[in-house]
Amino acid sequence: VNVKEDNMQGYEFMQDFKVHVKTESSYIKKPYFVLPGSIAEPSIATSCLACFDYTNGLADVVVGYMGAPLDGSERMDEAYQTLTIRNERGEKMVESAISSNRLQTFGPARGTGAHEKLAIATVNSDSIVLKMLGKRVPEKGMPLLIGEIMATVMRSVGPKGINFARYSIDYHILRNYLHVLKEWGPRRAKKSMPQYSMEIVQKYIQKNEKFAEICEKIMNSSPNQ
Repeated sequence: VNVKEDNMQGYEFMQDFKVHVKTESSYIKKPYFVLPGSIAEPSIATSCLACFDYTNGLADVVVGYMGAPLDGSERMDEAYQTLTIRNERGEKMVESAISSNRLQTFGPARGTGAHEKLAIATVNSDSIVLKMLGKRVPEKGMPLLIGEIMATVMRSVGPKGINFARYSIDYHILRNYLHVLKEWGPRRAKKSMPQYSMEIVQKYIQKNEKFAEICEKIMNSSPNQ
């Protein structure tokens, strides 16, 4: 993306299947598909690969972009946010923010499009997973024009809203499970994961033969059986 680190203010992978980068003086968007595979490993902290709390499960209130529509804005810093209220304390916090005109809400979050097949496809092509399997990691991404076409198609036919959030959560849980399986072995991996995450992993193992095979290969290659 050609941005100096000290000039970057934030970046996110958004529902338009592009990485959005905000700098001090500009806003840049590039399709996921043009990024080189080699960029993933140095961009993701090892601790993030062992994280399974993508929904901030213990928080009273959670605010995040993943489940919200991108229709109202083409920028991550101007887009709608999803508001998740988990308990009475969170509900009071939200009511207080609304009554003081610090927060506007626009109805329940919704979603369309299938997410499970895309989650598996993303795991299969993930460069960190490819490296775990001993496969070649692509040094180059797609040409920009083809990447733009791919992003446009995926935005049209792919999951949206809450279903995009489901896709993103499932994909990260599956990839991170493979990481801890490789690094720690099956016993410690299972102990490190919350029950809901393990249930998601088991669902994909049962439904998808390819993912089950990947799990088996990585478990067999782990030094910690």
